[in-house]
Amino acid sequence: MLEVSETPLPTAGEPFVLAGGEIVERAGRRRADITVADGHIAAVDPPGTDRHGSVHVVDATGCVVASGLIDLFARLGEPGNEEAETVATGAAAAALGGFTAVLAQPDTDPPLDRLGQLAELRRNAAAGCCAVIAAATITADRAGLRLSPMAELADAGVRWFTDVCPLADIGLLRRALQYAGPLGATVSVRPATAHLHGTAAVAEGAVSARMGLAGEPAASEELAAAAAIGVARLTGGRLHLDRISAARTVELVRAAKAEGLDISASVTAEHLLFVDADADGYDTLMRAEPPYRTSDDQEALIAGVSDRTIDAVVSGHSPVPPQAKDLPFDEALPGVAALETCAAIVFGHPRISLETALDALAWRPAELTGATHLGGGAIESGQPANLAVLDLDRPWTLAERGSVSMARNTPHRDHQMDVMVTATVVAGRLVVAGGALRSPAGTVAALAAGTTR
Repeated sequence: MLEVSETPLPTAGEPFVLAGGEIVERAGRRRADITVADGHIAAVDPPGTDRHGSVHVVDATGCVVASGLIDLFARLGEPGNEEAETVATGAAAAALGGFTAVLAQPDTDPPLDRLGQLAELRRNAAAGCCAVIAAATITADRAGLRLSPMAELADAGVRWFTDVCPLADIGLLRRALQYAGPLGATVSVRPATAHLHGTAAVAEGAVSARMGLAGEPAASEELAAAAAIGVARLTGGRLHLDRISAARTVELVRAAKAEGLDISASVTAEHLLFVDADADGYDTLMRAEPPYRTSDDQEALIAGVSDRTIDAVVSGHSPVPPQAKDLPFDEALPGVAALETCAAIVFGHPRISLETALDALAWRPAELTGATHLGGGAIESGQPANLAVLDLDRPWTLAERGSVSMARNTPHRDHQMDVMVTATVVAGRLVVAGGALRSPAGTVAALAAGTTR
């Protein structure tokens, strides 16, 4: 269990040492002390090396030290949904969950489809607790009628384009992939077919019949995924299938990769934990996007993560105001507030190894976004200091610890987690220590009074 030493915690800019932890990387495991100074890893030494006699020491004995996690899907609320989340509170929740960078989804109001919105997001994120990577929309105003100014946005540093919702016009997807190729950008789509209840509240099957609700068949996702893969084959563009949920979709991605297509895919942590039967009590906190499917689908998703067919596990963080969940199940907005619990679910999953979890939450997302400088990179001298410390045997609940996210739409409030992110280092700043968020002055605190509940 990580404990902060009795020496006062470092203030912003002061060097410190993460001591005694086990570093886990793709190359293997090793025990070492990590000295952090000036935003970078200054040294990686054998345990107990006395390099800085009076430097602040954070004891990570018994913990795993890994490169920072990167989330490929987080809605940060602002602009348009500030009553549920802001960029500042979302970034704080991400840091508490071990994320050193998050890919902010562009389905805001207004959507991020031009340079002005991009500049606003970057301003709002500048002083946050973790890095925010901007995604932009594929189509102008997310209307699905014409492309956004992709080249202009790419010139400003955007490398990820998504409308977040399903993209019905396959011809438009073809043009987007053609444009994205020379820009070095990824086009991300959530595969679903509108004519097959692609936005239904539950998955079609025995559970939807028992609930008396129209359901979305797995074929809705499979057909859209197959079409998108076909267009990627035609164009050679880089395609990401966002938040897949069906067994057949996993097979399609596996075959596409075997063919050599530039395809990646993600799944939410919740879909590795819940199935459709978990929603038959009409609890609107169990209404997810996409809906939870059968145990067979879940088995395929877990297998896909384990054999690296599925590249990334995402939080799918979607803050929803309380009144939007206080409705009949099929009228309530879908979504789970998940930034603070995502890592605990994946690292605590009984069938996902530690290295597999790190690959899906850090190493591979960093490669997909081209952001190894923000997380998921090598832990060696001279590299930016973006790190997460994990206690793999520290039970906790949100109810006991409290939450820094403004969003309350989570089914995990009283669900015991067995893995805790006990420290997060972002650009050399110790922003989380002892499992709690720290204020800029260096004390352990919530982001703002009244946020933690």
